[in-house]
Amino acid sequence: MIAKPKVSYPMFESFKDKLKPKRSQAQLTLSQVEIFSRMSWREIKIIEHAIHIRNYAPNEPIFKQGDPGSGMYIIINGRVGIFFEVPNQEPTQLPVLGESDFFGEIALLDDSPRTASATALDNCTIIGFYRPDLMQILKTKPTLGSKILLSLSEVLATRLRGTNSELLKLNLCLEEQAAAGDHA
Repeated sequence: MIAKPKVSYPMFESFKDKLKPKRSQAQLTLSQVEIFSRMSWREIKIIEHAIHIRNYAPNEPIFKQGDPGSGMYIIINGRVGIFFEVPNQEPTQLPVLGESDFFGEIALLDDSPRTASATALDNCTIIGFYRPDLMQILKTKPTLGSKILLSLSEVLATRLRGTNSELLKLNLCLEEQAAAGDHA
């Protein structure tokens, strides 16, 4: 069988490239985040109009433990450290977060104080998606707002199941240590 030569139409190719939608860095990042990954590009564009983009310098706090929760953050680029502070002890650093990671999402559901601190570890560009913006989407685009809340609920449920599993392991370990201490 003889292969047909590939014919190129340069004028069509350049026209075809112009038809491709240009996606902003914010849109691309949002589409990679679990909460927004099943949204259409049209929905992502609506969300993009509700977000706030901010740059942080190395060691600049994004929020501190105990601050009122106002919304979630998504890392476009850079790294963020999450720190849990216990009085009279050095802060405990939780895993470092990077591109397309998100944190602070519980604040979309309530305005309870932050349970940890977040600090830029190097130059960062971060998306802020705040509770009032989500409430506005719920008011003006209820179907989209509901999709966001459902996705957020799924993420939180997965994290809660993981936490429950870790607590069970820790409890079993403590029980084993207590039983070993009783036999010593």
